[in-house]
Amino acid sequence: MPKRAVLAFSGGLDTSAILTWMVKEQGWEVITFTANLGQRESDSLAVAAGKSRDIGAVAHEAVDLRKELLEEFFLPAMQAHAKLEGRYLLGTSLARYPTARAAMRLAKQYEATVLAHGSTGKGNDQVRFETTWLVLNADPAYHIEGMEIFAPWKDESFLARFGNGGRKIMRAYLEEMKVPVPSGGSDAPDPYSQDENLLHISSEGVVLEQPEESHVDKVIYTRLTDPRRAPDTPELARIWFARGVPVRLEVLDERGNTLQAPVEGDLVRVFTAADTLAGRHGIGLLDMVEHRYVGLKSRGVYEAPGHTLLEAAHADLEGIVQDGPVLDEKYAQAPRLARLIYTGGWFSQELRRYLASLAEDQQRVNGWSLVRLYKGAVLPVARWSAASLYDPGLVSFNDMTGAGFDPRKARGFIDVQALHMWAAERARHVGEGTGR
Repeated sequence: MPKRAVLAFSGGLDTSAILTWMVKEQGWEVITFTANLGQRESDSLAVAAGKSRDIGAVAHEAVDLRKELLEEFFLPAMQAHAKLEGRYLLGTSLARYPTARAAMRLAKQYEATVLAHGSTGKGNDQVRFETTWLVLNADPAYHIEGMEIFAPWKDESFLARFGNGGRKIMRAYLEEMKVPVPSGGSDAPDPYSQDENLLHISSEGVVLEQPEESHVDKVIYTRLTDPRRAPDTPELARIWFARGVPVRLEVLDERGNTLQAPVEGDLVRVFTAADTLAGRHGIGLLDMVEHRYVGLKSRGVYEAPGHTLLEAAHADLEGIVQDGPVLDEKYAQAPRLARLIYTGGWFSQELRRYLASLAEDQQRVNGWSLVRLYKGAVLPVARWSAASLYDPGLVSFNDMTGAGFDPRKARGFIDVQALHMWAAERARHVGEGTGR
């Protein structure tokens, strides 16, 4: 009986070659699926089903994962201010988890035992897919008896055929197997490769492999306006949060006049509106070299306008509702959390523990932040919450008599808090100039 496998399939050159190899060379039964993560329709969603069946897949499913991506993965990452190496908002990393989990659901539905992915052996995605599958296989809801993982770019026979030559060899192979070559499948390499979902679009490789050379005028921005060409007039975004969730977006001019109807309710709608607005002003552009999990340095250009805007607004609102030590701890943990997400650890015990504490933490994040958008810059300029810890009566410099907060009490407070530092400094100088 042939093996039955599940493969995420875009209809592009790489996955077309992999599917052909699995069906016609390995003799497997393959169920393909295309994950709708908010990428542009022209990328794959409309054509993948017919193409996969033409190649020989026994079934194809289109799976809408946008809601899962935003509610289960984006929200906690945004609320935790998780940024890899302090900058990257993890758009690709976050999208891999619902995709990997969807593959397991389909495998159970179609009684498949093989989970396949097309990630290379040099990147992070192989770790995210395979770790998710291995971990969730211990969950009865996703368990696949006799589960196997097939990673063609780590398979000896596949590498022998395609390892040297890449797209040119794949194109020739598909022509040999009488499989229509996807548009864009030319011998010449693309100037860079891209990966897109609702959260962002990333560009890497080829013309971007020289980090000392600027990407400007090499990468064509698709999710945002070139900041140099962004509107000359700023706009203001008032973003309302309920328990840390963005629930309403208002767009205003600098005088406070409403420019368009508010968008509220469904998170997909609010995020999409924020993405469009921020993208219009060139918000969310990043060019960086990052440290891949496998130990290699990689250069990427990222466009994440909506995520950038919402994260900035959320951080601003937290500034008036969260206690200082809480924020200190949150920002101290954020780098570890970001690295854990980046390296495949979403379903780890460590991250689950953090998510449980985050749920309580976000109960206080209610109110709004007003953010100014202008030529690539995002600047919070006002904020409000009914649960604000900011008290004008206590903090005002107009009251120095002690009616609200008696500043004379600061003398004793300063003396006591400095005592342990004074004692340590005295001990450090024992024997200096005292004869002791």
